[in-house]
Amino acid sequence: MTTNLSIAGRFAQALAIAIPAVCFATAALAEDAGNDQPEQGSSIDVEDEADGAESSTSGWRLEPGLRLTARGITARTTAPGEDEVIDGNALAAVVTPSLVLTNDDITVTLRNATTRLEFEDPNRLDRWQNSARLSARFNLPGGTAITAFGERSDNMLAAEFTSTDEWEFGGEIEHSFDLANRLTVGASWRERSYDDTENSSGSGVRIDGEYRYRFGANHFAFLRGRYDEINSAEARRNLARWLAEASYQLPVADDLRVRGELSYQRLDFSGRTLATGGVRQDDLFWPELTLIWSPGPWRIAAEGRYIVRNSTDPAFDRSGYRVELEAGYAF
Repeated sequence: MTTNLSIAGRFAQALAIAIPAVCFATAALAEDAGNDQPEQGSSIDVEDEADGAESSTSGWRLEPGLRLTARGITARTTAPGEDEVIDGNALAAVVTPSLVLTNDDITVTLRNATTRLEFEDPNRLDRWQNSARLSARFNLPGGTAITAFGERSDNMLAAEFTSTDEWEFGGEIEHSFDLANRLTVGASWRERSYDDTENSSGSGVRIDGEYRYRFGANHFAFLRGRYDEINSAEARRNLARWLAEASYQLPVADDLRVRGELSYQRLDFSGRTLATGGVRQDDLFWPELTLIWSPGPWRIAAEGRYIVRNSTDPAFDRSGYRVELEAGYAF
């Protein structure tokens, strides 16, 4: 791309790349699949901060990738049945191929994650899950970047139901004030369908914000907030959620870092009336500690949290722990 190409021309070029990629992603999706991120699921992969500099090579570059991941999960007394979090022991295998197309200020990423989740409890149904995401990022002058994305998830575990398919479309704006301070805000629209006897569906908005302070290489502090809602003709699927998080990541040795996090979540189920009156409302608080070792292409991580849960529904008024071990290799 030449230096005198206008911003409008660059943005049009990004759209020209993204449109056929969307068509490819849609055709490639499996019918019965989803990700392994329940509502209080793994956050090991949420932030994988790298401090590498942007490539100075001009021209289009296509970089394929593949990551294989194995996870072991154990949780106790966090929720009854299969609602929201894994309660019991499980093993997961995740295959994540990706394609990244870049040219100066444009990055188009296509990533698909296919998961097999096996439960120790024979009464729990093992499941395939799949999630495919296409994003186009456009870097503007002055430290600002705009990203548009579309994502399809199948058979995922959501707060309002255990087997959910979803389309999500949205975008975000990121601005780096300097090397230390970065602010990101985003919004998306989600359309969900549920594999229940009513064949119900739901939709709603999701709004996110994040502030990051960078102390140095792999040394960060984060503040995050989120509001999202699902509205459905099936009243039991109605959901409003508020989430606030604060985290701090510290490098402790070569390729080794530790991250501590505090999270608060409020769930309002306006359509789930109680026999005693009122509706179900849950307040959750959890401290979390994650240790990540990433030598070369390997990524070894351990995550532990204790979830304190208070609910107006006695069946959900319980607390418990969740521990996860992960080993991954990027080709």
